[in-house]
Amino acid sequence: MEDLKPCPFCEGKAKIQVYDDEGNLRNEDYKKDPWSGLSYAIVHDDKENKGCPIANFHEDGGVIGTLLYDSEEELIAKWNERV
Repeated sequence: MEDLKPCPFCEGKAKIQVYDDEGNLRNEDYKKDPWSGLSYAIVHDDKENKGCPIANFHEDGGVIGTLLYDSEEELIAKWNERV
């Protein structure tokens, strides 16, 4: 699987976070038995990416936007897409 590219604004790191289909935060173990669906979101928080104009606040979970992706591959493709 391809890695996430650095942030195009700050060159900082983004991460993939696991959620269920209702948008509830889950841990990596949830992927083994996703009883309420499986989704993914991009996390790029201000704690690890100080000064980035698109980084979300760490206290709010640091999730960028509101989209949940059906697969890690789809999420990576969208994040890595550069114009």
